[in-house]
Amino acid sequence: MSQGGDLIRDNLGQEFCYIPEGNFLGGVDGTEELTIRAPYYMGRFPVTSALYQAFLSDTGHDYSKDDLRMLQQVSPMPECPAVNVSWLDAKEFCRWLRRKTGDYYSLPQNDEWEKAARGEDGRTYAWGNEKPNADYAYFNKSHVGLTTQVGNMPKGTSPYGCLDMSGNAWEWCLDSFDDPRDPHILKGGSWQNEAEHLDCGIKLFSHPADKRRNYAGFR
Repeated sequence: MSQGGDLIRDNLGQEFCYIPEGNFLGGVDGTEELTIRAPYYMGRFPVTSALYQAFLSDTGHDYSKDDLRMLQQVSPMPECPAVNVSWLDAKEFCRWLRRKTGDYYSLPQNDEWEKAARGEDGRTYAWGNEKPNADYAYFNKSHVGLTTQVGNMPKGTSPYGCLDMSGNAWEWCLDSFDDPRDPHILKGGSWQNEAEHLDCGIKLFSHPADKRRNYAGFR
């Protein structure tokens, strides 16, 4: 990886933002004191459709023609976020990146995702507490039920430089709810959702782990 300021890039050109260790306010209402014990890097953007399809081509990962058609229908441009991705798909993609680059990649824990999105001050959204609008996030089926290209809304940038943390595509986290069905956590809201789902404290859950959804992506 190469580094410049608080950003690093891997040899595929992906950018990652530095997130420091320490306390922050998070949780459902942004008042729970949470602790990150070690610094880490978070993808500046969600994984794109183009990169995900490169993974599919390179690995022969089990992904049907119907699944690919759904991905391309909802995210029609190469720089749209990859969607129709299961939690297991996202995990396998991370393994592929490790082999491809020699660097370590993982889905974020819920608390890691939250700190990268909202900073330390318990804000509701990545940009602050102002209610979502089309300048900040892509939501509420803004353009006939499609995602938009990542990074298109710089006003919605998080305190650490991450974009698209609210809206466009729900994003998988590594951890799951304490439930015998082992439902995994999604964060951030999507192109399908009303404004209230873009709150950084909200958790959506999905199971089983191989279930693909046309609103679910990752970073």
